[in-house]
Amino acid sequence: MAKILYFSTLAERLGETMEEIKLPPGVEDLRGLLKMLRMRGKEWPVYLVDDRIQATVNKNFVELDAKINDQDEIGLMLTRR
Repeated sequence: MAKILYFSTLAERLGETMEEIKLPPGVEDLRGLLKMLRMRGKEWPVYLVDDRIQATVNKNFVELDAKINDQDEIGLMLTRR
């Protein structure tokens, strides 16, 4: 299962600091993950806007087209853009 960590303001706004999920078929990169998470509704689509998110995969900063899998640790945080 992929481990998703939410940091700082994003954690406060979403009410989550960490969760583990099995990535569904078709979610192969960070953009796909963000799209899936936005479908939760409420605050999720407000804060998980692609151009406002900085991401890490396994503690390395990456672009949103970075590939992900169920063994990855993914960190998400808001940027100041």
